[in-house]
Amino acid sequence: MADREAQIDAEDQVVIQLSHQIRALPGVTGCTLASPGDDPRQPIGLPPVVVAQCGDTTVVIERPGTLPGMQAVRRRIHAVREHHAGAAHVWFLRRDLGQFGQLPSHMVRLSGRDVEHQRVAPTEQQLAILDAGGHVYWLDGKLVLVPYGYHSFRHPARPEQDWTAWPKWPPHKDPRDDWRISKPRPAPTADCWGLVPITLSSLTRTRVAFHPADAHKIMDELYAAQEGRYRWRDRRAREVYAERHAPPPPQPAPIPATEASATEAQTEPAPAPEHPQPTGQRDAETPPQGTVIPSPTSSANLAQAFPPPPASPPTIPPPPQHLPSAPPARRQRRWTDAFRMLRRRRER
Repeated sequence: MADREAQIDAEDQVVIQLSHQIRALPGVTGCTLASPGDDPRQPIGLPPVVVAQCGDTTVVIERPGTLPGMQAVRRRIHAVREHHAGAAHVWFLRRDLGQFGQLPSHMVRLSGRDVEHQRVAPTEQQLAILDAGGHVYWLDGKLVLVPYGYHSFRHPARPEQDWTAWPKWPPHKDPRDDWRISKPRPAPTADCWGLVPITLSSLTRTRVAFHPADAHKIMDELYAAQEGRYRWRDRRAREVYAERHAPPPPQPAPIPATEASATEAQTEPAPAPEHPQPTGQRDAETPPQGTVIPSPTSSANLAQAFPPPPASPPTIPPPPQHLPSAPPARRQRRWTDAFRMLRRRRER
């Protein structure tokens, strides 16, 4: 009994300190303590609430050490409705290590970077508060953890899609496994809750109301990332299918043997033609080897041995119409060539 009274006193002190923090927030015009639904003969088992006035909005803030049973929670919800009709009922829960250690955190993509968000499995009392229209937050020092719904699902495999063994995809993960968000409040069908951390002072910074606007902005960004992720995976599954079912490239048709031999003959380089130098020019420039040019005295004797040249040159027959393809055979040099050269020189 004494331990329970000490626990109640400690929880009351936590609420009093919270009331000082709430009173210091911008936009808060009034802050009082109350105990709706509490009866000394039948204590409800909850510390007092903080009733804050933010402009025209009334906020009833709970700060329990631990949540009581379902009956006590429902009793407090009904009492707040009776005494503070239309007020927002906010529950600031203590971070329970047992509840927070059940599920691993998950990575989300925000502003082009990976951010880690914690996940919790909601309890029966937390779901009842949410179902009654209340708000469940966790207060960790000066940070407030605002929940959103986390829904696991698998992408459907449609025709002409391939979801298996994607390149550069983690081998232990299936690209069909994904999740979607429900916001700004978790849907009752959510598998678990993800938590967005914001500062306590931001609850009244954007407008004269107790509103987690910063958390809702992050939730909107998570929803936009979800839609982009869904479209990208659906498109990637189609691309992988198209890559793996693409027809093989056509093979070149075989070339017939006759065409292949003709092609090889055309591509084989032709031998360079020989251009023989005219015999007369070569003879005039270079004296034939082994030929001895007679002296002028002997040329006179040779002239007497040969008859004089004819008065008119002999008739030269026209060249043939079709020259032979083979070059003319080189004629052999004789002694008469030497004598003919000497005679031409004398005529000059």
